[in-house]
Amino acid sequence: MEALNILENFKEVLLDIQEAFYLFLKAIQNIFSKPFYLDDLLEQLDAIGIGSLVVILLTSFFTGAVFAFQTVVVEKQYGTTGTMGQIVAFTMIRELGPVLAALMFSGRVGSGIASELGGMVISQQVDALRSLGANYIKKLITPRILACVIALPLLTAITDLVSIWSGWVMTWLSVHQSYHIYWMSVKHHIVLHDLYYSFFKSLTFAIVISTTACYQGLKTKGGTRGIGKSTTHAVVISSILIIASDFFLTKGISFFTHLKF
Repeated sequence: MEALNILENFKEVLLDIQEAFYLFLKAIQNIFSKPFYLDDLLEQLDAIGIGSLVVILLTSFFTGAVFAFQTVVVEKQYGTTGTMGQIVAFTMIRELGPVLAALMFSGRVGSGIASELGGMVISQQVDALRSLGANYIKKLITPRILACVIALPLLTAITDLVSIWSGWVMTWLSVHQSYHIYWMSVKHHIVLHDLYYSFFKSLTFAIVISTTACYQGLKTKGGTRGIGKSTTHAVVISSILIIASDFFLTKGISFFTHLKF
């Protein structure tokens, strides 16, 4: 009996993945057909991108400072504090920056999208669009996915910059390392490939978060209680997928660039 339940749950998960992927494909196809709903896209960019800026700034500042502080403790034991800029920048750009920004983005934006779409489903606004013959995916889903794909890479770049800067502030406070030494270490050891690495990760995370949130919102049922469940599922599933996809992306990119970790 338990085996059958596990099998049913597994089939349900595969079906959800298939439906979410199909929703993403339909949303992307709608980009190239009229009408374009530019006003909706700009509205979502404002709510998603600008609205997330304060959270991203605060989180990245304190994360960079804490990481630098913990690294300084170890580096001082070996007398290698001159590499602090390299260590902080490399770690934040390639790993912590994209993941941190994505998790914050998921908590704020993913939950917002799921609850907003869930409310539209419960109040039958989506059914009204369908009955009028309107393409509800183009009107509701495409602008949200596009806004996430545009906003998250930019927010990730801000996360990287702020966290590296706060890392220098903490390094200066801890070991009085000069601005020149810290930033020269960053400049000489961070290459363009590292920025591509961060951008590709953030782009993937944006697709995962937006698609999951939209799908969970559209499958809402059961009144206001169902909206809460959809919102929770969107955040939890997105967070798990971010961590899991980060592992596979890291290994995949490392393999194709001949880097060994």
